[in-house]
Amino acid sequence: MAFEHKENTATVFENDKKSADNQPDFTGKGKVGDELMEFAMWKRQSKAGNEYFFMSFKKPSDKFGNKGSAKPAF
Repeated sequence: MAFEHKENTATVFENDKKSADNQPDFTGKGKVGDELMEFAMWKRQSKAGNEYFFMSFKKPSDKFGNKGSAKPAF
């Protein structure tokens, strides 16, 4: 049986394919409500020197043949 996220949870892993500073340090997938989302997370440092994580998430990209709207991924 394949792993399935519970509602409002995500799993991220270290991005071993990172080749530029602007690419995320961690990537993964999770569920927001009942929709599957892609997550990206960066390690950052505040002006005061405190480390924190910045995270973004979006609906999975349509570029791999998912049928639906032709909207570009953000």
